[in-house]
Amino acid sequence: MKITVIGSGYVGLTTGSCLADKGHVVVCADKDSKKINQLKKGKIPFYEAGLENLVLKNLKLKNLSFTCDLKDAIQNSDIVFCCVWTPPDNDFKPDISAVFDVAGKFGKYINSDKIFIIKSTVPVGTNEKCIVIIQNEIIKRKTKFKFDVVSNPEFLRQGTAVNDTLKPDRIVVGAKNNKIKRTMRKLYKSFIKKRTPIFFTDLKTAELIKYAANAFLAAKISFINEIANFCRLKKCRIKDVEKGLKLDKRIGPAYLDSGAGYGGSCLKKDIKALIKQGEENKFNFALLKSVEEINEKQKLKPYFILKKKLGSLKNKNIAVWGVAFKPDTDSVNEAASVKIVQKLLNDKAKVKIYDPKAANKFMEIFKKNRGIGNSVSALDAAKNADALLILSKWPEFKKINLKKQILAGLVVLDLN
Repeated sequence: MKITVIGSGYVGLTTGSCLADKGHVVVCADKDSKKINQLKKGKIPFYEAGLENLVLKNLKLKNLSFTCDLKDAIQNSDIVFCCVWTPPDNDFKPDISAVFDVAGKFGKYINSDKIFIIKSTVPVGTNEKCIVIIQNEIIKRKTKFKFDVVSNPEFLRQGTAVNDTLKPDRIVVGAKNNKIKRTMRKLYKSFIKKRTPIFFTDLKTAELIKYAANAFLAAKISFINEIANFCRLKKCRIKDVEKGLKLDKRIGPAYLDSGAGYGGSCLKKDIKALIKQGEENKFNFALLKSVEEINEKQKLKPYFILKKKLGSLKNKNIAVWGVAFKPDTDSVNEAASVKIVQKLLNDKAKVKIYDPKAANKFMEIFKKNRGIGNSVSALDAAKNADALLILSKWPEFKKINLKKQILAGLVVLDLN
């Protein structure tokens, strides 16, 4: 199939590259000319395991290309994916103006019967509004091209996005008729394994499934962190509690590792958005409000524990391993490390950080502060330190024998 993916960010680039790798002819379109020029050279603006190789491979095979010409990209495709970012505004409502803009462009440039697939995370009812926008544009042109709008939310995890796309545990599709369902099955035929369900529902329900999934995962994280805090009070073994819970098939093992709370660009944004949608409909998401409140407090737990152990932090040397919000990504968006390091610096502590991928982005946040340094290795960061905070579970940290390779007397706080 000939496919256009509008929005070459995290979701769009991963989606487009994986579709190309399955044999579809894909054009990724974006209005950012600087980004597009870099992508044409196979250089991606963020780190995601396996993605750069996938881009380079399919550029070479000519299954994948990049452009800023939205009109040409839309007119030369059978299917158009909308993968633009929907950031929160000042009131925590998702800003979906970019989605509406893409829908408008689709209606303006459509030149044959096509399918418009919204993969961006959008509030319930957005797909139906896009139908009206597209129809109005077509009416303005006095044409009669047919189109279908499909809700196809993404369930990608930063760090494993390529694998999540190529080997999904489920594919959710909001569609209105059987013809579109057949087309979507054909589109994803090579992605679907024997046990991979493709679940069809209506547009609104598909939109809500995305929010509900992220909200539930966040709830699991906040729950286990509350249990961890109680374990610390009662001197119970949190890792054993986690193992005991993970053995229960009704609960499952995922997202039950205590730490410094969830971060990243999605969970907080989507929970806030769902709470806001509830308020607009006079519905109180009381549980989700508690989940978010617990998480924000959890982010600073390591700081308060460290302060209790060391007393005054002035002129103390603090090493921080792992500043990305999770391993296998370079994202520091909503990472606990940002809040913790800021508190340490406010207390006049001297901080040395190390992260295999996220260090440069992290240092950019604190570029005006002289109390922080970027180390070339984990052991270098810990040298002469009074305390060590391990915030992200990078695989290389597991290989370090803290007792043998770290100086005796060092306070170690491992949040993993």
